[in-house]
Amino acid sequence: MSTAAALLDRLGRPGNIRLGTAHPEAIARLPTGLASLDRALGGGLPRGRVTELTGARSTGRTGLACTIAASATRAGEAIAWVDPEDALDPDTAVAAGIVLERALWVRPRGVPDALRATDILLGTGGFGLVVLDLGDGALRRPVRGSPRWASGRTAVLVIAPGRTATFATLGLEVTAERVRWSGGAGRLVLLDGIDARVTVARSRIGRTGTALVVREIGA
Repeated sequence: MSTAAALLDRLGRPGNIRLGTAHPEAIARLPTGLASLDRALGGGLPRGRVTELTGARSTGRTGLACTIAASATRAGEAIAWVDPEDALDPDTAVAAGIVLERALWVRPRGVPDALRATDILLGTGGFGLVVLDLGDGALRRPVRGSPRWASGRTAVLVIAPGRTATFATLGLEVTAERVRWSGGAGRLVLLDGIDARVTVARSRIGRTGTALVVREIGA
């Protein structure tokens, strides 16, 4: 008998430990609504985990988050958007395809209240997606979530200008690939959208380094 097997016998073989085999945990996914991104992520955002979406202003990070939220609501999921900077534009949300009847918009007073609100929402267990949009405000210290942030069936998406959710299972970085404008000579020129480059910067459940360009409306 090997030393490892003898040790397990003394411990009573707790849990479902198996010698010489590996059975990765099957992680449920929330589709993003973007086929190329879902393929890169193995099916979408991991449920019961935290995904961090980082990028500077006007890189397409909010547009990408709205696309994910829209996909969730169209699939019948209830979502919550925690917005301490009151930055979400309802018209932009509707244009992205978010079904407002399935969306709860929470506007707390500052980041500490936003963290508490997120924790309360996750405690209800009724949401398929909770978005915590930290905006462009400077954070003095990393964001820390409670155990509720990494359990259940809710996918948590933290939006920030830079890495702050150090406990995140998945980290996506967004950079603007190309800004698109509508209009022309003699016409009003408007921002039509941003082609954003999304990179899987870090992952505890898959490969990193994958990069793809997605066409997103809004910034």
